[in-house]
Amino acid sequence: DMRRYQVLVESNFPSELNQLFKGMENKGNPWNMSATARLDWAKGLPFDVKVVGEDVESLDEVDWLFWVGCAGAYEDRAKKTTKAVAELLDMAAVNFLVLGQGETCTGDSARRAGNEFLFQMLAQQNIEMMNQVFDTAPHQRKKIVVTCAHCFNALGNEYPQVGGTYEVVHHTQLLNRLVREKRLVPVAP
Repeated sequence: DMRRYQVLVESNFPSELNQLFKGMENKGNPWNMSATARLDWAKGLPFDVKVVGEDVESLDEVDWLFWVGCAGAYEDRAKKTTKAVAELLDMAAVNFLVLGQGETCTGDSARRAGNEFLFQMLAQQNIEMMNQVFDTAPHQRKKIVVTCAHCFNALGNEYPQVGGTYEVVHHTQLLNRLVREKRLVPVAP
């Protein structure tokens, strides 16, 4: 609450946060990168990554919504994880899709920094998008897999406070489940 007061009432926060806030507000990510680059991580994969509204209209045949996150979409090291998780899901014959340009930052960093207004704005935008997606298959559970700890926290713990209730699992949990089900077989290093 003290941070929120400092940011929202006093406008007293480190100047470095200006770029973060502007990028999240205007471009949907803290790096201020174009939304058209959100799927660049999928280039070169030996399979097509399905995107809501482009490749799939209904979630009837989809097991998971893969929430890529800002780091997973834009940051080079995190893109490697995103790509690896997608490849493992494909190997395990898990039907998944991504939001592509429809995904925007969860707002976790904004909330941590005290910009509750920006968090609320991003959360509402994402909740509206996901509810539209999940409404295409009303009998399906609202299941989301994430690679980012910030997205995991925001989607799983904080979005229910603002009307977005989903089953959110970290990719390590899902991969562990797939190994236990023998849909993925670990190999020796």
